[in-house]
Amino acid sequence: MSEGSSSTATLIQVAQMYYNENRSQQEIAAQLGVSRSLIALFLKRAREQNIVRIEIADPQDLREDLAARIKYKTGLHSVTIIPGTSNPELNRRTLGGALARHLEHTLRDGQVLGYSWGRTLLEAANLLAPSRPRRIEVVPLLGESSFTSSYTQMNQTVQQIAHSFGGQPYFLLAPLVVGTPELRDALLNDEVARPVVERWNQLDVACVGIGTLPPAPGQVIYLGEENVRCFLEEDGVGDICARYFTRSGKVLDCPLNQRMIGISLEQLRQARAVVAIAGGAEKSRALTGALRAGLATDLIIDDTLAQAALEEL
Repeated sequence: MSEGSSSTATLIQVAQMYYNENRSQQEIAAQLGVSRSLIALFLKRAREQNIVRIEIADPQDLREDLAARIKYKTGLHSVTIIPGTSNPELNRRTLGGALARHLEHTLRDGQVLGYSWGRTLLEAANLLAPSRPRRIEVVPLLGESSFTSSYTQMNQTVQQIAHSFGGQPYFLLAPLVVGTPELRDALLNDEVARPVVERWNQLDVACVGIGTLPPAPGQVIYLGEENVRCFLEEDGVGDICARYFTRSGKVLDCPLNQRMIGISLEQLRQARAVVAIAGGAEKSRALTGALRAGLATDLIIDDTLAQAALEEL
């Protein structure tokens, strides 16, 4: 085989051996009985003749394309997609970092920030490092859970965020679930809770996580398993701020709702921005249900959830 014998068939043969079979140029030269430099020339001609096309797939470009497609389908204001990992703890930390940066860049003096609970949201609170103070007000969106984990302690997280920004915290000194609707109403109208409840109608930014039904591995059911049975029976797939909805976006109205102390979804929708954060493909049905219910304006998710949600949508 000589330099002049570089027919299309020869170029294809050499290209397949090099690119598909992952053989070195020296191995190909030895098998065909030619010099290594001739094989290099054949590979160059294969590219020049468009027999071989080399594309560089930038993962960032792929994530930006996913984000653009989700925005187009949902009308969301912004979609941020981070690279997912197989380590849930690392995933939560990366998502939390993205939310922390979002808040640092977008919060302005005089704004009211509402905050929900969850492991990823706590990561964001821990990672806050604003470059300058902000005269913001920070309020919890839910009463305290009976669980003792740090990520369920709303007032503690609110205090931490307000301290990071140099803002003003407001505390809700009440449990998430009480015994009767009458007690719930009395607590919400009490002067201790009123400063928080009034600010639920004045939110500039609300940060919320997305829970799933049935629960994902490791997910805490803050309401208790006995209390979510009603939502499961009504085909609930997820929740935001302990308010449950179906895959189609229908909000479920179980009697338990009348005993919960927390922001209503009507109040949440009135916020200027609702930033929802979640990770993992197992949350795709919950995410699409939340989007169909109109419960988010901005989204921070990982690429595995983005791809799964796009297929759901």
